[in-house]
Amino acid sequence: MLPAVLGHGVGGRSDLPIPEWQAAWGAGVALVLSFAALGLLWHRPRLEGMSVGRPVQPVVHRVLDLLAAPLRAVVLIVFLVVLAAGLMGAGDAASNIAPVSVYVVFWIGVPVASVLFGPVWRAVSPWETLGRLVSRPSDAEAPRWLRSGWAALVPISIFHWLELAYHDGANPRVLGWLGLAYTVGLMAMSRRWGWEEARRAEGFGVLFDAIASLSPFRRDGSGRLSVRLPLVGVAETPASPILLAVVLAALGGTAFDGFSRTYFWDGLMAGRAGWEATSVGTVGLVWVVALVGIAYHLACRSGGRLTGAPDFAVIFGASLVPILVGYDLAHYFSLLLLEGQAFLALISDPLGRGWNLFGTVDYAVNWTLVSTTAVGWVQLVSIVVGHLAAVLVAHDRAVERWNPSVALRSQYPMLAVMVAYTVLALVLVAG
Repeated sequence: MLPAVLGHGVGGRSDLPIPEWQAAWGAGVALVLSFAALGLLWHRPRLEGMSVGRPVQPVVHRVLDLLAAPLRAVVLIVFLVVLAAGLMGAGDAASNIAPVSVYVVFWIGVPVASVLFGPVWRAVSPWETLGRLVSRPSDAEAPRWLRSGWAALVPISIFHWLELAYHDGANPRVLGWLGLAYTVGLMAMSRRWGWEEARRAEGFGVLFDAIASLSPFRRDGSGRLSVRLPLVGVAETPASPILLAVVLAALGGTAFDGFSRTYFWDGLMAGRAGWEATSVGTVGLVWVVALVGIAYHLACRSGGRLTGAPDFAVIFGASLVPILVGYDLAHYFSLLLLEGQAFLALISDPLGRGWNLFGTVDYAVNWTLVSTTAVGWVQLVSIVVGHLAAVLVAHDRAVERWNPSVALRSQYPMLAVMVAYTVLALVLVAG
């Protein structure tokens, strides 16, 4: 089943360059030592000031402005082709461009591009382009379910279920019809209440914008571009319960992806197929997402009692963004580099009709492009760096609100959860 292949990438227990118990213990010790160093040396907030960065030269702005419109047009055309392939192309996932486009190029490639280059999805998103095109001024107030922003959680949850639990998630028809339904729904909301309101329901944009805060590139409210240190931009991400929910859902989904590769899960799923497999997978997915969320909220409840902050969990929600990116790189790095190559061949025959539009239909995937050792180091480093960045962001937010002593003590439960997350992530990556 293609989603299982796409979700898990390549490799297994032998990927990590050192035994998983050594990686887990070493990462845990690194987190504790980093936390202690921050308590001794970091007594005032610094990250938000660092996140402003330095403005780039005006010529760079002009070049980017010239490239923006053609790039949006290209992405829109590719989107329409992928949608058409899902609805009318070949029925098998191997010869249809839709599955690899959705599960690899979109779900993995866009977050990676966001980390590297900033909020690229907002700049090129076909839903952004179409939404602005059909939007019209309206005096009607958007309903509360849309204004609240909680609708953004729906597409993220459905996507994870489709990718990780549904037994036929790689079926091009399923992807095509769901993609069409999502697009029509967004356009209807944009037409009725305007794109600024409809954007609140575009959950992928909410998630990708949060990930883009880790980028060394930043655009302010007026569109000016600046360069800054990587990772520090997450400090200026506004605290929001919707953002927290979206990130926890994505984090839990990635954790379940790792859990579903374990021997325990393989044994549990042995002999199951069709809707029986979907039912068991759905229960497992919900269980793991709930476990990740409960662990975080229990830690935040302890910190909230110490500081008297009822919204403690929301305040530190942005600190989970580096963890999510670390998890995603660990799980999907090899998948992007290897399975992503199939896009080059399929773009010449997107509907599986025997075409060769760009002469790349015979392109063969180079399975030796990256070694298992390199994959292992990426997995180890991305998980550890993601958690170290999360500890830094959380501590910086704590000293911004409370005196250093209270701030440090409020982070003890958070540190425990992050150590647990780290150990669990490394164990799951090891298979």
